[in-house]
Amino acid sequence: MKKFITTIAYFSLIGIIPMILLFVSYYYYDPFKVVKHYSDYSYSYVIPNRDYISTTMFNNNYSKRGYNSFIFGSSRTLAFRPASWQKYLSAGDKTFMFDASGESIYGIYTKLKYLESKKVKINNALIILCRDASFVNSENHKGHLFIKHPATSGESSIDFQSEFFKAYLNPKFMFAFFSYKIIGAYKPFMAGYIENRKITYDTLTNEINIIDQENEITQHPANYYLKRKEMFYKRTSEKIDSIPQINKKQEFMLSEIRRILEKNNAQYKVVISPLYEQIKFNPKDILLLQKEFGSHLYDFSGKNSFTEDKMNYYETSHYRPKVGDSILKIIYK
Repeated sequence: MKKFITTIAYFSLIGIIPMILLFVSYYYYDPFKVVKHYSDYSYSYVIPNRDYISTTMFNNNYSKRGYNSFIFGSSRTLAFRPASWQKYLSAGDKTFMFDASGESIYGIYTKLKYLESKKVKINNALIILCRDASFVNSENHKGHLFIKHPATSGESSIDFQSEFFKAYLNPKFMFAFFSYKIIGAYKPFMAGYIENRKITYDTLTNEINIIDQENEITQHPANYYLKRKEMFYKRTSEKIDSIPQINKKQEFMLSEIRRILEKNNAQYKVVISPLYEQIKFNPKDILLLQKEFGSHLYDFSGKNSFTEDKMNYYETSHYRPKVGDSILKIIYK
């Protein structure tokens, strides 16, 4: 019996030690930058959770900066630079990019509710909606890249951290991560886990800048698009989304977004992104958005001067800051 207990204890210890080592290595490397404190998240080589960065940067800086003007939306908000937006605002307005990867109306709604709970004054808001992302979720997102910060979702911090530790334990991630640590350079097999672009985040406004791609387009535009000619597929004619997306729960979120903005007497604009796909929002969804936001809504979906020119895009998902600058001129005319 004693030998049996000793054997069980031995094998239990063998099982525990690797797990302890994994926990220690996870804390030490903090690959997703969600464990330790950081003042700057620029040049992250592991693809980060943008929602966590935005919420953390707001919490770190609000007491010093007193933000009162916010840009909400998915990664497409990178086209709307706070510095460009500031030109249309008052001198005392303090801008902040409060975005998230794959942001949904749930994410925008919970961020505005969070600001309301903190009694943050909102002078201006720029909300970017996207046909393919904004109304996909009515609740917290799944996966470590998209799950919402516990401060805004109101959900468990333990569950939040568990998502990242599970992602760390993924053999494909570990192979890509430690290969990068050893090699010190990006390789194609690391795609989906390691960032292949130089991306900076402004430590005050949280503005995103994709350095390499913007420089390459500016300096060698013909070569940039020639290398990606298979990516930029040919569009035929404008299409209309045949299936309504906005459900009753999301209608409530939209009305709450409007309520909070109007409660603050905020000057706000709601922009529907000009996506390369050239698909118009479903007519029923457009009517709902028009009913809610009226003249504050600007629809750039479908076929137009922005979506016709491939040089307005980094790839078929993200449009460039020059497009955002042009849209700002239109909506603040």
